[in-house]
Amino acid sequence: MLNFVNSIVGLLPHSGIKRIIPFVLVVLSFSAFSQEATNVFLSDEPFKPTSAGNLIVAVDNLSFFKNNEYKSKYSEGYTLTGTWIRPKLLYYPDKKFRLELGGQVLAYTGRDDYQLYPWFSAFYMPMKGLSFRMGNLNQDQNHGLPQPMLDSEHFIADKPEVGIQTKFESKYVNADVWIDWQKMILAGDPFKEQFVFGVKSEFAFLRTEDIELSLPLSFNGLHRGGEIDSAQGLATTCLTVSEGFKVQKNLNGGAVKKWFLESSLLQSSYPEDLTGLPTDYGTAFNIRSGISSVYGNLTTGYWQSSNFYNPLGMPLYQNGAAGRPEATRMNRIWTFSYRYDHQIFDQSRFGFTFDLFYNPLMQTTSNSAALYLMINLSFLGKKGTS
Repeated sequence: MLNFVNSIVGLLPHSGIKRIIPFVLVVLSFSAFSQEATNVFLSDEPFKPTSAGNLIVAVDNLSFFKNNEYKSKYSEGYTLTGTWIRPKLLYYPDKKFRLELGGQVLAYTGRDDYQLYPWFSAFYMPMKGLSFRMGNLNQDQNHGLPQPMLDSEHFIADKPEVGIQTKFESKYVNADVWIDWQKMILAGDPFKEQFVFGVKSEFAFLRTEDIELSLPLSFNGLHRGGEIDSAQGLATTCLTVSEGFKVQKNLNGGAVKKWFLESSLLQSSYPEDLTGLPTDYGTAFNIRSGISSVYGNLTTGYWQSSNFYNPLGMPLYQNGAAGRPEATRMNRIWTFSYRYDHQIFDQSRFGFTFDLFYNPLMQTTSNSAALYLMINLSFLGKKGTS
């Protein structure tokens, strides 16, 4: 952990006030629309203080088909199709505490092998709006991070996140803080410690039934290495920070429910020799525009980045890839997205997504399309006497 803290301190000069202020002024001078995350990726059972003394059997299941047709120097297209199922027991020993115990099985269609992960989570809510979690985490809605910072495919293809998480929600402040500890080391282990960390926060300075003005501030990163690390190579940290300005307008009645305005600035820092990029620091500017309607969410956007790299983000938004000599100093993408989700019953939804990416510099068009079916079931096993 000490090496990680030193790495973060070493990154601070790259994000100094003199470099950030001009970009923040640009961010605040633009207006753009933003898309909402699809509600399909909601698998965490709502906390119910009235369930004290109850034992609940829950089953979460996500079936998916996602086809990526990428045209890029350093990212190939591929298809992910399969399902994961997560049976678990939920027990409320107290109205402020919940224990979860179970497992998750991930299986890809057309393959005989599967991946099995244990599931354990301790959830504590001392007061309304504030919660703490240890063990497996709640990664619903991709932690609220955009695709350039955290690819949503982590939700369907990776093992469940496990570590520590704190969430806070009030009228004017929302925050999600977490550490996903992916690999722990003991003395003498031949590999490096590895964890992902992140903060997603939003500060609303105006929030009414009709309009909301807020300032999103987020960062996430990937760290490899530890104090007792005996593996070859130095400890490394990849860090991405995002600041923005957001406007949301709720409409009363009609087919269009909301419109959104958002623009953001991103800065990334990474080891200089990790990619084919000639530096260890990059920036990006993102503008997105769209509407939310009864027929789904439509979004258009523009992304421009210089030497930007985040190993956790969607590949097309990066200017390079780890371990590959191909790199692009300047990256520009026009995007179009469509999101549709339909609620089948409580906490269970069917969804479709389509994304189109046009790169004017390389004159290439990429796309991604996906179908999702999320089923969440729960059964009361024991009724408390109180």
